[in-house]
Amino acid sequence: MKRMIVAASGAAMLALGATASAAPAVNDGYDWTMRVNEDRVSDAILAYEVDGTDDQPLNFRCEQGGNRIFAGISGGAPDLTAIELASVSAKLRVTGKTEIDEMPFFQSQEIAGGSPLIRAFAANGWLRMTAKGRAIDMAATATGKQAIARFVDFCTR
Repeated sequence: MKRMIVAASGAAMLALGATASAAPAVNDGYDWTMRVNEDRVSDAILAYEVDGTDDQPLNFRCEQGGNRIFAGISGGAPDLTAIELASVSAKLRVTGKTEIDEMPFFQSQEIAGGSPLIRAFAANGWLRMTAKGRAIDMAATATGKQAIARFVDFCTR
């Protein structure tokens, strides 16, 4: 009887662990989109956004082949100094600076293009961002997953 309880507990823990790393649902209207800067073709942005709007909770920028990626948030908290990013079991706390012009804009310190977080994000097509205690899950559609893969390749090759 004791073995059955231990086995059942272990199976329950495995199920909970699998649920914790399962991809979240895609948010209606949102997806990851990649754009290459028209003025500087060596610069790209990957944004989680609603197409045709300013609704963009997170973006990443890089220079082609630079292996350095920077996270950005427009319109966030004016005192934001760090965000946490997670995808599956890869987690990263990134510090940065918020500047205020017309609206607050947070830009992170550099994230290595080959970091475990970026590799997990590219492989799984989703991440969770936590800023000032508020978490947002950002899952990609099939098209968004292709954009993520193209962006990581652009940044790291």
